[in-house]
Amino acid sequence: MTIVLAALDSTVTAGPVMEVAMAMGTLTGAHVEAVHVGVEPAGSVTAPQFVAGHGDVPIHLLEGQVGPSLLAAADRPEVVAVVIGARDSPHRHPYVGRTARHILEHAVKPVVVVSPQAAPSGRIERLLVPLEGTEVSSRPVLEQLAPLLVGDVELVVLHVFNESTLPAMLDRPVRDLDILGREFIVRHCPDATRMEFRTGPIAARVAEVSEEVDTDLVVLSWSQNPAPERARVVREVLGHSVLPVLLLPDANAAAPWVPSPHDRRPTLLGEDSP
Repeated sequence: MTIVLAALDSTVTAGPVMEVAMAMGTLTGAHVEAVHVGVEPAGSVTAPQFVAGHGDVPIHLLEGQVGPSLLAAADRPEVVAVVIGARDSPHRHPYVGRTARHILEHAVKPVVVVSPQAAPSGRIERLLVPLEGTEVSSRPVLEQLAPLLVGDVELVVLHVFNESTLPAMLDRPVRDLDILGREFIVRHCPDATRMEFRTGPIAARVAEVSEEVDTDLVVLSWSQNPAPERARVVREVLGHSVLPVLLLPDANAAAPWVPSPHDRRPTLLGEDSP
């Protein structure tokens, strides 16, 4: 039996997290379980217990430090993915708090981050997969994603060019980029439904294409290194996307970033979020 684990807290994000976990269970063919770290008074009905019970999902109450306890639960061999919530900022931009950051930087399993503004549809049928457009960078994403999926899903591959990566020799940009996209799909991701090209800021284009093609989930690979120069795309997408974001840890990336005791710790969003 495989399990999608929903990490529930006592905030308004618990509901969307539970809904996304249920959809991920359907997507992956896994059962869904919930966990909440905290000591609850005997007989009490707390928000996490109510949310899990509403979906008829078993919930496990854990004790200890929140981050390590959730990480230990996620490390169980039957767990195939973990769903956690982001937090809301005064500017209405989600950010990754201390607990979620701990999970993202250390989990060996895929992690889905859910925005407080998320409005889950109850299904995950169309995935948006931003890729750099090369076999070396694309293969790890597709190799990690494929074993998670059961049934038919649509994969929309997105490549966002900037001034330095836009091909120089384009006689007819629209036609030539379409040809490049078709060749890339045939060679590297034949299961993809379509290929989209855009130019400009990555987060804005991810949001743009998500709305245009009505996607349900954004899929990214990341090195689990939160240093600003290594986590730029992840940071931008997490900071702006209202869609759930599935982060696939890249096992082939360099070793996780280890700060000096004197360094100010960068975060996924480039600030020391609580």
